[in-house]
Amino acid sequence: MFIKVLIAYLVLLLGSQPLIAVADELEQPLDDAITLESDAGFYDEKQGLSIYTGQVVIKQGNMTLEADKVSVFSKDRDIYKLIATGKPVKFTQTPEEGKEDVHGHSLVMEYKTKIRVLIMTQQAQVWQGENSTASERIVYDRISEIIKAGDESLVNQRVHVILRSSKDIPDKNNELGL
Repeated sequence: MFIKVLIAYLVLLLGSQPLIAVADELEQPLDDAITLESDAGFYDEKQGLSIYTGQVVIKQGNMTLEADKVSVFSKDRDIYKLIATGKPVKFTQTPEEGKEDVHGHSLVMEYKTKIRVLIMTQQAQVWQGENSTASERIVYDRISEIIKAGDESLVNQRVHVILRSSKDIPDKNNELGL
């Protein structure tokens, strides 16, 4: 009887391991998942490269990226980088409630998926509401919402910024007499 109970316990214990692993995977934040849609796709598992073309739409959490072509780089099926090209590549990120969406575009956009950083090059621009930054190179950190524009090593490349204070933007409540 003891042997039957021991075997039943081991089967139960070992049999539940895959269920525990699935449960752990389900507890990961949903915004880590990357979803992708395109007209065509190619995947080479040995090289860790997939290429998607034609109206490519990528979503991760509160960010959407649209491009003509996206190359996805992975190691052991773990995506670490995306390189998007288009005329232009566009992204939108919806920050926490009460803030306006952050928008951006450039001809080339590299996305480091692990650290959630977008590197925009060639005719890059990022804006939120009335404020905007334009340069040939912009780095946008999605987590901290920090923008770094320009590159000191590039000669004759300027950063163009428009900043509007809240005083410049009419208070709609005041205009309505509230």
